[in-house]
Amino acid sequence: MQPPRLFACTTRARRNYAEAAFEAGDALLFGPETRGLPQALLDSLPEQQQLRIPMRPEVRSLNLSNAVALILYEAWRQQGFTGGG
Repeated sequence: MQPPRLFACTTRARRNYAEAAFEAGDALLFGPETRGLPQALLDSLPEQQQLRIPMRPEVRSLNLSNAVALILYEAWRQQGFTGGG
């Protein structure tokens, strides 16, 4: 698979997922819930293609399925709830 753009979703990113302008064909990459994506992979992507979900300081993070649902739904919303993927 070679999408036009790949977004890495990670707690280590600086960019809020809601700041991204998603386009048709973009791909979202999530790592294992216990350790996230490898640092080498994150280092290979531009900072603008690394996204995080803002969390309150006393909260660790959402579980993987909730994180996927949240970011995927935002990408779908930006596409006018159309498309097959």
